[in-house]
Amino acid sequence: MNKKKLIVVENAIKEIAKRDGVTVEFVKMQMKIAMMNGVRSTDSKAKSFWDNISGKGKILTPEELIIHTSELVKQRKSQE
Repeated sequence: MNKKKLIVVENAIKEIAKRDGVTVEFVKMQMKIAMMNGVRSTDSKAKSFWDNISGKGKILTPEELIIHTSELVKQRKSQE
């Protein structure tokens, strides 16, 4: 994982925790819960999304998800 991107993501998570008055660990745990709900979804679009970004059976970390999602957004913006 790119260290520079990881630092940016970790700082973003810290800012969210600070803004919400919770710990970084709490923010990450909430993200993991949301991610697991997505992975376990029976919705075909959600299932396809998670299978495409992580491969079947692999669970991303919250940091990996943020980096991956930001790269997808960049990619889509460049195609406009």
